[in-house]
Amino acid sequence: MPRRPRPPVWSLLLCAPLWTGCAEPLTRVQVERPEIPAELLGCQPQPEPPAEMRSDADLARWIVDLADAGEDCRARLMRVRGLVQ
Repeated sequence: MPRRPRPPVWSLLLCAPLWTGCAEPLTRVQVERPEIPAELLGCQPQPEPPAEMRSDADLARWIVDLADAGEDCRARLMRVRGLVQ
């Protein structure tokens, strides 16, 4: 069986800086998740329309309740956004 030729030792020494020169030090990445309070994770429920709308005042109260529920949710979302940015 023929013997395989080995590279000269000096050629390995020339390649040694190439193997270590590009290595970067290991860095540890740690992701921190902000603690979101439970009261910010839910919104006011959307109010149901009144069973009977007898007047424009009933409709107006329901519309105001809808707007309040939407504003509550937007305010909570803004507080959550402030915590995660």
